[in-house]
Amino acid sequence: MDEFKRFFIRGLAAVLPTLLTVAVFAWAYRLVDDIMGQHITTGMLKIVSLTGPPDAVDEDEDALIYGEPINEWLDQGHGELTGRRATVEYKIIHNKALSSKNEKIRAKAVHEKNETLWRIAFIKYKLHLIGFLIAIIVVYFVGFFLASFFGRATWRFAENALGRVPLVKDIYPSIKQVTDFLFSESKLEFSGVVAVPYPRKGIWSVGLLTGTPMKAIQEHTKQEMVTVFIPSSPTPVTGYTITVHRDEIIELALSVDEALRFIISAGVIKPDTQLTHEVKQIED
Repeated sequence: MDEFKRFFIRGLAAVLPTLLTVAVFAWAYRLVDDIMGQHITTGMLKIVSLTGPPDAVDEDEDALIYGEPINEWLDQGHGELTGRRATVEYKIIHNKALSSKNEKIRAKAVHEKNETLWRIAFIKYKLHLIGFLIAIIVVYFVGFFLASFFGRATWRFAENALGRVPLVKDIYPSIKQVTDFLFSESKLEFSGVVAVPYPRKGIWSVGLLTGTPMKAIQEHTKQEMVTVFIPSSPTPVTGYTITVHRDEIIELALSVDEALRFIISAGVIKPDTQLTHEVKQIED
């Protein structure tokens, strides 16, 4: 049992990064498609249905294959299709209202039939992906527009307007801070890896040197201060930002990646240059 557990955890550690990456991309696809893509596809469907029925769709076979099944089977009056399960789309395409003498009823039935045939065509030939691609292009051009002076001014005006809307003004700023952090073009850079006495003297924490402190702190202390970000284990995306005297820090000969691996592993993974003499002897 212990051997199974060991190999299972090892395999999980190997495949989990790939699975999580795929899951993130799948989530991003569903997000864009649900918010924009599906609505664009619906609009396209409304427009093309006005042009008449599509030529590349079999009204009987495709309606049964790509339609939504219902609890009803076709009787003997349907020839070779007898005994097959009916679909919502098949019922619409063969609606008796298509032969109605009332012009309005007949016109409505024809429009519903054309729209249904186009919906089947979209499913059959994966045309719904066009809506997703258009959504991607729209997002791109929004970004392109916001890169201009007029676009930035327009966006600032829109954000100021949102800031005055009740309830929205309490939610939007927080969400904007998160998205600005995740998608900002100016990446967060660290000057180096240090050890600082935190949360009290005698306890050393690994931190990332971010730069100089705020002006008010520097002027008050009259000393050379530095700002350090202390990541949390095992999720280094959260942590604490502290300001300490430069003489109190120990500069470590580590890269940021090595420091993050040390923090994520709760101190288990250390670079070879930072192994103690006893640990090296055990590993040898």
